[in-house]
Amino acid sequence: MNYRGIIFDMDGTLVDSFHAIHGSLTEAMQRVGLAPWDLEKTKQHVGRGIGYLVESAVGATKKEEAVKIFRQDYGETCLARTFLLPSVSETLPLLRASGLRLAVATNKALAFTERILAHLEIDRYFECVLGPEAVARPKPHPDMIDTILARLELTKRACLYVGDMPLDVETASRAGLDCLLVATGPYAYPTLQREVSVPVLEAFAEIPQYLQME
Repeated sequence: MNYRGIIFDMDGTLVDSFHAIHGSLTEAMQRVGLAPWDLEKTKQHVGRGIGYLVESAVGATKKEEAVKIFRQDYGETCLARTFLLPSVSETLPLLRASGLRLAVATNKALAFTERILAHLEIDRYFECVLGPEAVARPKPHPDMIDTILARLELTKRACLYVGDMPLDVETASRAGLDCLLVATGPYAYPTLQREVSVPVLEAFAEIPQYLQME
């Protein structure tokens, strides 16, 4: 396959951040007087940004207060609670060594994203990392993808988008990119196979083989 670049989603694709997000959401919900969600419910609401997640959990009237609580707690705890997903640290250098240009497009705030990528020692593999602050509209709108393509001087046909959930398929479709999912997020492999029409891999380590690199 003749791709020149790959744009990755962050949560559930590169990193396991669900416990970190759930812990901060639990703190926010409890402090505004609500019973917290269980982890699985939190996972199902991750992907569209902090505002969407928190409002889904506490409602519009308590959103502003809860977002402040979430951000403060997440800033203090995210590094200790966030981990690389299996085979990510081994696979990224293979992709870079093959000449692919790598980027990250995430609805997570850029300040958190940059800290996490640096802490997990994978920031050096990415030429461009964008969060929602950089564009007018977050994913699944294509603004972030279009900005990355322009910065890396890549055409849509030359770039692959890799994510972990149906939202990523919508993002890639709106942007006009091919999409590949890895079943490392909240959706199991059989579920993704049923729900999406794009290729699905069981593990991040399968990406080089999918790209016919080996």
